[in-house]
Amino acid sequence: MGHRVLAGMLAAVVLIACSSSADPTWQRLQQTGVLRVGMDASFPPFEYVAADGSLVGFDVELAREIGRRLDLEPRFVANLPYDGLYDALKAERVDLVISALAVDPSRMGDYVYSHVYFDAGHVLVSRTGERAVASMNELDGHRLAVVLGTEGDRIGRRWARRLADLVIVQYRTPDQALSAIEQGEAEVALVDHVSALEVIGEGRDLTIVGEQVTEVPYACAMRRESVELLKAVNRALLAMEDDGTMDALVAEWLR
Repeated sequence: MGHRVLAGMLAAVVLIACSSSADPTWQRLQQTGVLRVGMDASFPPFEYVAADGSLVGFDVELAREIGRRLDLEPRFVANLPYDGLYDALKAERVDLVISALAVDPSRMGDYVYSHVYFDAGHVLVSRTGERAVASMNELDGHRLAVVLGTEGDRIGRRWARRLADLVIVQYRTPDQALSAIEQGEAEVALVDHVSALEVIGEGRDLTIVGEQVTEVPYACAMRRESVELLKAVNRALLAMEDDGTMDALVAEWLR
């Protein structure tokens, strides 16, 4: 699903939600000053428990920054299983979920999503300075490194049936696929965005090129009636994008 289509769907949900009665979640937050944030702290580098027992990661810092901008103290409920995050919202154990949560259109009847703050979909990576490949349909005559059994592998094999001279080379891990470019075993790799950023952040001579191939948009989730909280979170996220805070978080945790 394209971001433009997704943004339209999210906007429609917000408009519907805004026609509802006052937001009880926001009223309680103003009274208590505490924002309860749910997450499954088992997914580094987004959220995990460090060796000293502290809660760390991209989403943890994102939640703290949102709390600071909303003048609320984040209180983490971080021991939730990933498949129980929505249940925690429904049971009102938490006010907000920030947990590398991919937007799920089938959930929009009961929950609302914030603006997308990160896209974990697949990207193309090549050696720095080589001719840029803007999209999959420009891969004819290339060798494409993919990770066996992943969505990137399936996409690569589909394109290999369309293009006359695209060779798919399979590897077991993203690091192996990206190393294959450095070693000349392939010219381009198709890996998830997080893996690409982590390897590039190690200072290796690799660059993300062209358009993003697939989209896995991460957003914050709230109960459908949390209209004012949704507005406030969206304002904070947009401000973080504008003032460079989001880029700084990506640089710190994903590179």
